[in-house]
Order: sequence, then structure tokens, then C-alpha cells
Amino acid sequence: MQQPREPELNFTQVKKDLNLIDLVLHLGYQHNRAKSGPSLDKGKFHVFDYRGNPNLDQVIIYKANSGDYLYFSRADDRDKGSVIDFLKYRVENPRIDGIVASAGKGIWASVIDNAKRFLNLPEQQRQASPILQASIEPVKRGDQYVPDFLLKTTPLTDKRYLLSRGLSEETLSNSCFAGRILNHIHEGLSKDGHSYKFVNTAFPQLYKDKIVGLEIKANGFKGQAADSLNSSALWISNSGAKTHTLIVSESAIDSLSHFQLKQPNNTMYASTSGNLTDNKVAEIKRLVENQNLRTVKLAFDNNLEGHIFDTRLIAGLAHESTPMRIERNLPGLLTISIYSDQEKYFANLHQLARNYNQRITEGYYQVAGREPATSNTLTSELIIAAKQAENSYHFHVPKRLETLAFFNQALVTAYPMTARLELDKSRANDWNDQLKQNSKANTLAPLMRQQIQRRGPKL
Repeated sequence: MQQPREPELNFTQVKKDLNLIDLVLHLGYQHNRAKSGPSLDKGKFHVFDYRGNPNLDQVIIYKANSGDYLYFSRADDRDKGSVIDFLKYRVENPRIDGIVASAGKGIWASVIDNAKRFLNLPEQQRQASPILQASIEPVKRGDQYVPDFLLKTTPLTDKRYLLSRGLSEETLSNSCFAGRILNHIHEGLSKDGHSYKFVNTAFPQLYKDKIVGLEIKANGFKGQAADSLNSSALWISNSGAKTHTLIVSESAIDSLSHFQLKQPNNTMYASTSGNLTDNKVAEIKRLVENQNLRTVKLAFDNNLEGHIFDTRLIAGLAHESTPMRIERNLPGLLTISIYSDQEKYFANLHQLARNYNQRITEGYYQVAGREPATSNTLTSELIIAAKQAENSYHFHVPKRLETLAFFNQALVTAYPMTARLELDKSRANDWNDQLKQNSKANTLAPLMRQQIQRRGPKL
């Protein structure tokens, strides 16, 4: 006898029968009570961490006026919507146990299969949450989720740390940085039970125009606020209608120092908080394209890591017709792969590399005498170009400041970029060091002139 056919399940039924809160609890998400509103019975946004760890996955769930439960993620703007969207995103981006793609089926069929698996569970195996659901009030217009770390910030009034770094009141009060520098209040109890309070300096980190983290600094301390999602985020200054240039540095302190030293017009700043991930490169590219910026200045530190950051960002901002990337990052060597169907670009860069190699070789001969050009000492200093396949090229670049500085400049000269790229290096290790050196020189110069005047002219 033929078995009765299981009724078809559609999206309308899934939204009606599959409660998002029950689903996430069943999958192993834990309700973070401390971060879910002032109290359990008064809070419109509720945070759920996968297996209690927000770094594994985190969703914020709220109730719409319709009564439906919706969610979003601070880590990715695409990760939001209904229970259908929750399932779809995790089928497409596997990150948790319990949601998987169905073999041989498309994305929407996989969503339905995952929904069926939960709906077919015996009632006693489901994680019902009637008390929690009843405690969540519908979100009204104007309500917004505020990360816990922002509740501990205040407008910038305590400037002692920034002033100690050589920054001026004039710089800190410039409209370019209004609201982009905060104070962060850290309070607690010491081991002996005494209360303490620190007022630190905080730089908001933004991802797609939303604050998702804080870089916190004080004398002898630097770190990230708890629950900061900074792997894709940037500190960004304000911009205006006439802004046409972006200057990218490793820290907000360096950006402020650069501004104080150079006073550029129609310019905005971005900093990477000390590291440059692929996600941050993508966010810089989005910023350049969305704001139609014509020029990007790479103002990373003047050290080996800063020059490698230059290479990484140049590759990320290459024109879509000539994609490039760092293929390998070995202890003494970078390998950059470039694709282009325009042979002239490769020929230009190859010629620039040959000219550099010739100059290095001649300098080597002047010091070491005429050795064979195959000397390991010499060849380890040269840029090697190779054609990997049709329209695909590799450049092997030694990790030396001089070599990377040359190659990065040659790269932006030979290949088209998303915007005009300029390399802007400080004379010191970074822009704040240069600011302090300039301040010291400006302080000493009048004293030296006074000493000369007191001594009188030499006879």
C-alpha cells in the first residue's frame, strides 16, 4: 500500500510554525541575559551567543510590530531577517552544527529540509521558551540596538592621553574628528575591595557605517573593548561634500598626527587599528567606491610590516581588470600574483624590476667585486618575475624595506588602480613619532639660537 505523501511545506508555514527563538536555543545558542536589555522583563533586543561564545556566532533577536521574531548580526549586514533568512544564511555559510545543505538540492530546498527537521521533532525534544518570548516587547520606530561597550562611552572631555602624544587642542577640536574620539569609562573593584575608575581614550570602529567596536588606549595600555567586532572594521574620520582623498594609516593616533603635520584639505582618514585583514581591505575599497574618492594615500608605518601593508592594500585596490593578490608570505619573500590580458602592463612592471635589479647588481659589484651573478647573496636581493600561465604572472619580492618600497611604487605606476594611489611615508617609524620629533626640534631650535647669541660671533 502506498504511503501517504507528506504535505508540502512552504515559507509561509515555516514562518508561522517555526519560532526563531526556539530554533536558536535548540541549535545551541545561549541567551546572553547580561547584554539583553536592562533586565529580562524589559528589553527589546536579545543577544544569543552560539555555545556561549560570540566569536563562534552571535545573533540579536527582536520582535516586530507584526509579532514576528526577526534577527540581525553585528558582524555582517547581510545576515538579518526572518527565520527563513537565518536558515538560508547558515546553509550558504556553514558555521554551526545542525544546519546543513541537502545533498543534490538547491538552497531553498535545503532551507525547507532544515525547517522540517526541527518541526518533525517530538515536542519534548524542542527547546520551548514561552517565558522569554513573552518578555520581549515589540520594537518601535527609533529603537536601536546599542552594544554594551558604547554604554560606557562619553564625549571626549579628558584629553590628557592625546595631549601627551603631542596632539594639539586645535587638532582634537577640528570638525574632521568630531564624534570620532570618545572617552571610555572603566570601573571596577580591586582585589582588596576598593573601587576604581579609569577614563581612557576610545576610537570607534565602523563597519558599513555602523559602530561595531572600540579601540581603547591609555598610557601603558591599548586594547579592544569586550565584544568588539574589529576584524572588518575601520576607524574613520568625518568627510564632507568636497572630500576627494582618503589617507589610510595603522592607528587613529597616526591619522591625527598626520593631520597636525600636513593640514590637508578635502581629506578624510581611516585607520586599521594595527592590522590589515582581507575584510578591512574590502571595507576600504567599499569606502573608496561609495564616496567616489579620487585619491588614496597609503600612510602605513615606515617599517617592514608597514611596507607589506602597502602591498596588501595596493593588491586590494587594483582595478577589476587586473586582479592581484599576495600569493605567499614567506619569512624573507613575498610572492604577488597578477592576472591581466594586457601584456603591456606586465612588460612595464617587468622593465621597472629589471632596472632595479641592474642598480642593485652594480652596487653589489662595487662592494664585493665582480663575482658571478648567480651568487646566492646577490640573487636573494633581486625581484624575480615569472609567467605562470596565459595572462597570469608572479613577482617574487625580497622582504627588504628598499625593495618593497620600490616594488610598491612600481606596481601603482605600471598597473591601473581603483583610484589614484600614493605612498606617503613618515621620516620616523610612524607619524606620531615624526610629530614628536618635529615638536622636539621646534622646542630646541630657539634654545640653540639663544646660546649662539650669548656666545657672540666667532672671530
